[in-house]
Amino acid sequence: MKIVIVGAGKVGEVLCKDLSLEGYDIILIEQNKEKLEAIIDTTDVTGFVGNGASIDVQMEAGVDTADIFIAVSEKDEINIIASIIAKKLGAKDTVARVRSPEYNQNVEFAQKELGISFMINPEKQSAKTIMDSIKFPGAISVDSFMHGKVNILEFSVKEESPIENKALKDIKMTKGHILICAVDRDGEAFIPDGNFVLEKDDRIQVTGDMAALKEFILKCNYPNKLIKSLLIIGGGELSYYLALESIRRKLKVKIIEIDEKRAEYLAEALPEALIIHGDGTDHDTLFEQRFENYDAIVSSTPIDEENIMLSMYAESMTDAKNIVKISRDRLTPLAKNLGINTIITPKAIIADNITRYVRSKAKISSSKVENLHRLLNKEVEAIQFSIGESNQALGIAFKDLKVKPGVLFACIQRNGEIIFPTGNDFFIAGDNVVVVSKLKFLNEFEDVLVL
Repeated sequence: MKIVIVGAGKVGEVLCKDLSLEGYDIILIEQNKEKLEAIIDTTDVTGFVGNGASIDVQMEAGVDTADIFIAVSEKDEINIIASIIAKKLGAKDTVARVRSPEYNQNVEFAQKELGISFMINPEKQSAKTIMDSIKFPGAISVDSFMHGKVNILEFSVKEESPIENKALKDIKMTKGHILICAVDRDGEAFIPDGNFVLEKDDRIQVTGDMAALKEFILKCNYPNKLIKSLLIIGGGELSYYLALESIRRKLKVKIIEIDEKRAEYLAEALPEALIIHGDGTDHDTLFEQRFENYDAIVSSTPIDEENIMLSMYAESMTDAKNIVKISRDRLTPLAKNLGINTIITPKAIIADNITRYVRSKAKISSSKVENLHRLLNKEVEAIQFSIGESNQALGIAFKDLKVKPGVLFACIQRNGEIIFPTGNDFFIAGDNVVVVSKLKFLNEFEDVLVL
């Protein structure tokens, strides 16, 4: 598959690395020669210096024969124009990163009338990820599938927890179904079987029905306080989308923004939120705004180091759920070592979404990628597949189905019902299944089978 990417910024760099590793033919267009050369030197991609919205540059890069064209430059207008041109030149599918709220109001028009196949907004998607995590305050991360009907939660095994030093087959603490589907131990990922014994500080990925998850959280003594109020430090686009969704869900929202004009804009755009013009990194300001009274605090300034320090301070002074936006991958391990758990990285979220889209277009077969989340430092993938009528696994009991090592079927959606399968269950056409696997670069469900 031939993929042309416009923009060698943070998202473009991640996409070049991820998609080239998956074996796709990647061509990168970037105006900054130094940025382009830096990525070419470290990844298996071809590059062209130039404006991605230029017809001549696109023709030189071979956009007319591209399977997918992805525009992720820093400017929305360039991404939109470049995608329209690419479609006119012959690219089969086009993807545009569009961040502005004004443009995001016209997604349906852009897709139908302008020919942009997929518009994606990193800040809006990051806000959705934060809202998912707020539903489960004690979880480190939350990844949603089946339109939110299924969640995979990440926890750390605490000392003297009822699951510490127990084999998975012996963990029977809930009335409903609970499945521990992946474990990280000292940086090594496992897809565990029933004999796997959990240890202190293991990071576990857990799914199950909603009632069972709540019971699991309660019995393991993870925080479970209902979040009703949200303090956001920094008033960028992520904060705007997060406030908008929080207001829709009836949460009390306050944003502290240092730039006066931006604060005025937010006050006008978000009349139901309380907007404070001030320095949210200043301790006196935080105390003046009674930050200790909020159920969740989101550190979302443009500076990663400030967000880390803010989160550490909030952790020491409050019992709020702390959520931190970090843009640079190299700071994530440091943040985790400092005890910061819920970390949001917009470029990683957008890369996962675009990778999912690319894989869904990779093959037309008896299954299709519907959703994808990469877990445990990308060592594990959780992929939602749709099962078609010609799938080779149809009608075979799971206990008799030959599956490659390191693969687990977490759940099935059938006619709107969520099923947590046993060995006697089997697939029928129309099912959706969430596969948790250490196998990389899965494009279709049959890739997990031993045929």
